[in-house]
Amino acid sequence: MIKQQRRLLSIVGVLAFAPIAWSSGGAQGKRPMTFEDFAAVRSVGDPQVSPDGRNVLYSVTTTNLDANKRVHATYVIGIDGGPARQFPNASVSASEARWSPNGARVAFTSGGQLWIADASGANIKQLAKLTGGASGPVWAPTGDRLAFTSSEYPRCATVECIPVHPDSSASAMVYEHLLFRHWTAYDNGTRSHLFVVAQDGSDLHDVTPNAPYDVPPGPFGGSEGYAFAPDGTELAFTAKDQGRANAWSTDLNLYVVPVQGGAPVVITAANKGADANPVYSPDGKSILYQSQATAGFESDQGRLMLYDRATHVSTRLVPTWDRNADSYMFAPDGNTIYVQTTDASRDKIYRIVRRGAEWAPRPTLLISGHNNNSMTLARDGRTVVWSRDAIESPAEVYTGTIASPGFSDARRVTRENDALIAKLQLNTGEDFWFKGQLGDSVQGIVIRPPQYQPGKKFPVLLIIHGGPQSPFLDSWHPRWNFSLFASRGFAIVFINPHGSPGYGQKFTNEVSGDWGGAPYRDLMQGLDAAMARNVAWMDTTRVGAAGASYGGYMVNWIAGHTHRFKALFTHDGVWNLEAMAGGTEEMWFTEHEFGGEYWNQQGMKAQYRVWSPHLFAANLKTPQLVVHSELDYRIPISEGIALFSALQRQNVPSKLIIFPDEGHWISKPANQRLWYREVLNWFDHYLNH
Repeated sequence: MIKQQRRLLSIVGVLAFAPIAWSSGGAQGKRPMTFEDFAAVRSVGDPQVSPDGRNVLYSVTTTNLDANKRVHATYVIGIDGGPARQFPNASVSASEARWSPNGARVAFTSGGQLWIADASGANIKQLAKLTGGASGPVWAPTGDRLAFTSSEYPRCATVECIPVHPDSSASAMVYEHLLFRHWTAYDNGTRSHLFVVAQDGSDLHDVTPNAPYDVPPGPFGGSEGYAFAPDGTELAFTAKDQGRANAWSTDLNLYVVPVQGGAPVVITAANKGADANPVYSPDGKSILYQSQATAGFESDQGRLMLYDRATHVSTRLVPTWDRNADSYMFAPDGNTIYVQTTDASRDKIYRIVRRGAEWAPRPTLLISGHNNNSMTLARDGRTVVWSRDAIESPAEVYTGTIASPGFSDARRVTRENDALIAKLQLNTGEDFWFKGQLGDSVQGIVIRPPQYQPGKKFPVLLIIHGGPQSPFLDSWHPRWNFSLFASRGFAIVFINPHGSPGYGQKFTNEVSGDWGGAPYRDLMQGLDAAMARNVAWMDTTRVGAAGASYGGYMVNWIAGHTHRFKALFTHDGVWNLEAMAGGTEEMWFTEHEFGGEYWNQQGMKAQYRVWSPHLFAANLKTPQLVVHSELDYRIPISEGIALFSALQRQNVPSKLIIFPDEGHWISKPANQRLWYREVLNWFDHYLNH
């Protein structure tokens, strides 16, 4: 397989390319982006339109490199744009701001606690002060109370009841169950519970007392995991209560519980896949939610389901639509559902309309063009606000008008990054399609370097996404930023090979059990396709590859199967499938992907001893940069160390960088700066010299 390198021009006849859209480097004095520019971006998100449709709350995250931290603030701006002001005022760092149903007040979190203020920013009041903090405020539609989450010790009414190990001066942690650590933290015995408080701060109580599970499930669940019924008397929430099986089960369920207290009742127990993120219909008769049918498969299709509260029966909506329901909401009249999904490297917003008692069998596209998410709707059902970004532009808030036949009057509301972006040469992504390994169409995107000039050749960098069921999008990536990678004069190519969402569930499924098979050949064929199409300016003799997580796995697989690349970079990548399966905290992932536990003889023979990169260590020759983090519990650091050891013992030029204070992602500003410097210097050395 080492010699498996396809001829560059042999596949030109099967290519289909989108029209080229690019701008040449140096236009109007613009320059390539630096890391300092990347860090200076004001990250806009979480837009919330006011009920009357006149104003928008949105978050802005800024980076202070000197202090090595990020600062979060909330701003409010008129729907027609104009100057924005910090909410509630310039001295308060507010997050998760939410309008009350009548628009008169705003709930928010600050300093890890729950607050409320008038819409003007006046009359700030703290609603709760809990040891476990507060996050995710959600207003009851009645406007008299809010739900939020806080961390506490189950069955502990007071701090004094927290169990203390008799050897309290020892640093040991003792466990009798799996999932004792998750993402970047060890289990300290606390659980995230669902609380309710009146808007005047009274009647504060835990509606899930003694629950041994988290609401919502960690590590990334937020306020989308719970919702009030329209009359404010009931809450629906997402939780995972599988006991010993938590480490190898994906069986999340929806529960309902009376707001004033009572035993939660599970309403999705029959399904053994994940059920999550409830949304009540405006008339209170139904609950909309996302459901995965396959037990243990975290990337199964997220089907849109409707639960009838009277009959206790769930029905699948738009059953022939082969996309995920990533997020969704009802229109105020209850006759339209808006759904966000990934489709062909972009997040798009669709709508499903009800005629009488029947919902349309397929959704219609409402908002597309680049990457669109975080939609909110005013109570008129027509004024919509959302976030949009692209490869060449950070996210900003947009608005538009929904009408019966379609969507109109799309325009930007915020301009947080205009001054910065105006200085930079940032090129758009150019879509292309090619015939993949399994005979169907596969999509990729090419980004020209900011130094692009006709007649000049540039080295090529193939960037491979993780997941593996996680696509690269036409988006301003907060970690693997394509424009910053291109800044040293690299042509960027990324492919969404088999396994990527946004092309149908069959396409997504086709990576499982075939990690180094069709997806690897998709990537090689896609790279050939991109270079064949752009042979006039891509230097096919200077090519590198980079990837993280599954992308890191693929780089490691590439290292043992082809010598076509001049340099490689793997971040937190899998090296030894057996070791990773035994060390990862989310065991359901490897057990689904490879057909069972690593000691299962069938899985061992067909998967673990077939697709593991470490089995091809003797073929390592390409210079390789290896980065891994001590707090990565998804792919333990031993994977990176073992890879580096194999490279060093065979005298392959290599470098190891370890981040002791990072997890699966590099998130601290100073660490990000070092990371980009080392990665770009690595490829600069091997591709530009």
